[in-house]
Amino acid sequence: MPSVTSLQSLSILVTDNDQRMRESLRDLLEAYGMQCSVAENGQQVLELINHSHYDLVLLDLNLTRVNSLQLLRKVHNEHPDTDFIVLSADAGFSKDRSISQLGVLEILAKPFDPRILLELIKNISENKHQRSEKSDKCSQLDTLSDVEKTLQELEAIIHKEELHLTNDIINNSPVVVFVWNNSANWPVQFVSENVVNLLGYTANEFITGKVNYNNIIHPDDIERVNSERANNRGSMQFLHKPYRLITKSGMVKWVDDSSTCVCNEHGDVTYYQGVLVDVTQRELSRQKMLKNQRSLQRLAHHDPLTGLPNRILLLDRLKQSIKKIKRIKKCTALLYIDLDKFKEINDSLGHNAGDKVLKSVAKRLLESVRAMDTVARIGGDEFIIIMESVSSIEDVKKVAEKLNHSLQQSVNINTHELFVTSSIGISLSPDDSEDPEELIKKADAAMYRSKQQGRNTYHFYHPAEQ
Repeated sequence: MPSVTSLQSLSILVTDNDQRMRESLRDLLEAYGMQCSVAENGQQVLELINHSHYDLVLLDLNLTRVNSLQLLRKVHNEHPDTDFIVLSADAGFSKDRSISQLGVLEILAKPFDPRILLELIKNISENKHQRSEKSDKCSQLDTLSDVEKTLQELEAIIHKEELHLTNDIINNSPVVVFVWNNSANWPVQFVSENVVNLLGYTANEFITGKVNYNNIIHPDDIERVNSERANNRGSMQFLHKPYRLITKSGMVKWVDDSSTCVCNEHGDVTYYQGVLVDVTQRELSRQKMLKNQRSLQRLAHHDPLTGLPNRILLLDRLKQSIKKIKRIKKCTALLYIDLDKFKEINDSLGHNAGDKVLKSVAKRLLESVRAMDTVARIGGDEFIIIMESVSSIEDVKKVAEKLNHSLQQSVNINTHELFVTSSIGISLSPDDSEDPEELIKKADAAMYRSKQQGRNTYHFYHPAEQ
């Protein structure tokens, strides 16, 4: 832990988009006697640096990478004695050491352990300043042994105060610090006391082994988390993808986990240091957004009443089927289905009854074809079936007869027993057309031929009959 006295002469500028993080960093630095200013954006950074001298700038790359790089170049050109520590949420950027020429002394991947930051600042301070205060005090003491004893006592007092200050800062920050042993179930060697705010378990419950870290990882995430740890053992620091933890009360919390491997002299991992940040609200918002996107995607391609593909998805699948048959030397059959006298159901029993009939028809159509075939509703009481990879006309006839037989079975709606029949028109690709829209038009024409022939039947498209 850095010495308080080694940091008191530093003047530091903190910039971070997150107000909570700015304030937490400011409190941490001021607790060690540093003079600290804060800036919300790049413009404020330039204004403050132009009016005051700063030994060090903590720069958040969330100001956007391009703007931050431009800021680094400008400050380095105009104030070459100003040093930077870059705070980056971009794990890839942490490997970019080319910016060291712009005054960047270190890159810390977010989230980070506050103690690591303090140690970095201490090292920077020692390089900038020659400490002369100790020699002045030592000249007033009688003997060398008295000097050593006094210094040892002073360091012990300072160290104790620093630990107290550091723990207070960590426990009042949004991050939880963990140290895991590299053994079965990842037993916890150390955890900050604010873990109770995140998980409901006390630090003592972890340290005494009443609960191990691996035991609280969500069952659906544990394999991935352990795999990421194993795959990153060659890296000093790595950032897990967000994963879920089970709290003491059974709730689920999402966390970002930035971990560091610590190895022994043989290169074997002995333990991990990690910093956890609660990102539950962010992940829930992201999942809600993805769910909404999937819902919108489905609404754009499916009929809301029956759940069947609509005309847009039908055309896409028909295009793919036509392309496929060119390779396998078979054909695609398109069956255009129109319910007979369906309007009379709506007029006599209402649209609610009509909707129930349409759902029943959709179910029967799906049950009458193969899983590889597509059943779509393109409007009103009109349906289309794409039969994939048809080997013979006889196969198509069998399906058409099966459809007519299935649909003419009675449908019970409330107290009414209804009978529905259909007229079917059939076109074939490539014989009738290789254009999806043209294929639909010809199947539609064949369907009207079935209407003219008395309904409840099917016809193939024949140009001479149209």
